[in-house]
Amino acid sequence: MTIHLPDGYAILTTATVRDAVAKVPNLTARLGGPASTWEIREIGDGNMNLVFDLVGPAGGLIVKQSLPYIRSVGESWPFPIGRIGFEHAALIEQARVAPGRVPAVWHYDGAMALIGMERLSPHIILRKGLVRGIRYPRLADQLGAFLARSLFLTSDLALSTPEKKALMARFAGNAELCATTEDVIFTGPYDAAAPLNRWTRPHLDSAVAALRSDADAIAAAAELKLVFRTATEALIHGDLHTGSIMVDADDTRVIDPEWAFHGPMGFDLGAVIGNLLLAYFSQPGHATATDDRVGYREWILDLIVRLWTRFEADFIGLWRGRRSELLPPSVPPDSEVAERMYARRVSALLADATGFAGAKMIRRLIGISHVEDFEAIADPATRARCEAAALACARDLRVRRAGFRDIGAVVDAARAIGADQSR
Repeated sequence: MTIHLPDGYAILTTATVRDAVAKVPNLTARLGGPASTWEIREIGDGNMNLVFDLVGPAGGLIVKQSLPYIRSVGESWPFPIGRIGFEHAALIEQARVAPGRVPAVWHYDGAMALIGMERLSPHIILRKGLVRGIRYPRLADQLGAFLARSLFLTSDLALSTPEKKALMARFAGNAELCATTEDVIFTGPYDAAAPLNRWTRPHLDSAVAALRSDADAIAAAAELKLVFRTATEALIHGDLHTGSIMVDADDTRVIDPEWAFHGPMGFDLGAVIGNLLLAYFSQPGHATATDDRVGYREWILDLIVRLWTRFEADFIGLWRGRRSELLPPSVPPDSEVAERMYARRVSALLADATGFAGAKMIRRLIGISHVEDFEAIADPATRARCEAAALACARDLRVRRAGFRDIGAVVDAARAIGADQSR
């Protein structure tokens, strides 16, 4: 792939970001004081971008810049810097439909491929909080509400056909990231020749071999890939894992929507559920003599149920609150016909979400780009036992995705595998 770099683009450093920000009055006013007094750190610990944390006498901000390659791999994997433009557009749209659930955007520079945005403090990345065993009392309600609003209000259920097509067109150019998603989630983990796949060896060798020879599992991956490629239901975040959510005790924010495009609603829902299940299965590896994490594991499963319940209630509530263009004008939104349609749609979303949850779990266990939930477990044998249980659950969710009657059944399936894991 050949990456086009705009005139003026240069990769920032902790030294040069100071000069870049000093040229933007809106940003300098938020920091205050002379530029020489600003504290600057590069804090990007993800796979993709540079992230700078700037603090001045008056306050702080974050500057994020797209690199022209995948950061975790290097220049051998070039990647379009224009993805930052889709992130900017997604943040603006998400702020419109779900106010207060994404960081405020204060500056955008397409040529330099950077965004200046709100510095979230004292928030931390949700994944890190889950590794530490922290409970977040408002997470389920706030994230469930965000999912309901961001998905419903950018879909055909809320928009006219011209409005929906116009919104789709704004994100249609994010095709390279969509193709990458297809490869790393639905294809790469099952390809024995894929060079960047990895897992805990030799402990998981037999489990990986079994998965790659499992006709039902491979067929399910192909079916989900087709849904991902063809379902243009709503503007989705596209990479909504527990590393893309920042939290404190009272506030939840969704970050990093650079993978955004119009896709299946179940993909965002499944990404969240799958990553919470990864956290659930990792907990025995984080147990200590004074904290066995048993109660915390149950809290995570309860979190999944409460999150889905809030999502479902808000999603259907939004739908009931307007006349659907899917029904004749004579059919009111509170009719039996409409209620039947709501129930069927939510059931279909659960099936999609369950399948995508399994797919997302597998890519984090045997594909490229693993997660701290397991990587922070120092003992390979302990880590592998946790991963093997998660892998078994992921396979089950994906293959049986249409058979779960409700979110409680999904959680019960995970709990049963987790009980076996603990024996």
